Amino acid sequence: MPRKAKEEAEKTRARILASALDLFAKKGYEHTTFTDIAARLKMTKGAVYWHFDTKEALLLALVDEMLEKFTRQIGELMPKDELTFTAVSDMMVENARQIVGDPKGTAFFLLIHEQIRWSSDSMANIREQLLRDVRFGPWQAFTKAVANDKAAGRVKDEVVPERVAHTCLAIWDGLVHVHIAKFMKCGLFETLALAFQGVWQAIRKV
Repeated sequence: MPRKAKEEAEKTRARILASALDLFAKKGYEHTTFTDIAARLKMTKGAVYWHFDTKEALLLALVDEMLEKFTRQIGELMPKDELTFTAVSDMMVENARQIVGDPKGTAFFLLIHEQIRWSSDSMANIREQLLRDVRFGPWQAFTKAVANDKAAGRVKDEVVPERVAHTCLAIWDGLVHVHIAKFMKCGLFETLALAFQGVWQAIRKV
C-alpha cells in the first residue's frame, strides 16, 4: 500500500475507533451497529467492515488503544526512585486526574463499567484479554511498593502486598467510577488521597 494511502487508512481507522467509543459509551455496545458508526462518519458500512471484520474486533482494538494510552500515562507518572506505597498512591491520584479530565478517558471508563454485558458469551474472550493484560501497571506498582516498604520495615510482617494492591485498585476504580458517572458528589482527589491514607495506616508498623 502506498504511503499516502496507508496514512489515509490509519486516519480513517482512528476516526472509526473514536466514533465507536462515543457511540458505545452513550448507546451501549449491544445497541450500537456498524451502520450507526458509518452514519456518524458519513461513510458506507462496507468502509467500516474494511477496517474491522466484526464489532468484537473493533472493541478489542479500542480496548487495546486505550490501555496503551493509560500505560503511557502511568509510565510518565511512575516514581523514578524506589517505589513506596505513598509514592504510588500519589501517582494514582494524579492518574485519576488525567482520566477524568480527558473526554476519551471518561468515555472508555463508562463503556467498560456500564455499557457492556460482560456476562454474555460473546464478551468472554474480550473480558479475559482485558483482565490478563498487564500493561496498565498500577497493580504491579502497588504490589512492588508494599513489598519494598515491608522489606524496609515500614509495613507489618503479616501484610500480603498482592491483597493491598487489590484493595487499593478497588478503591481507586470505585471512586473514579462514581465520580465519572455523577452517581455521588465528592472531592475525588481528596477522597482518594484520604482512602489511601487509611490503607497506609492499616498496614504500616506503628
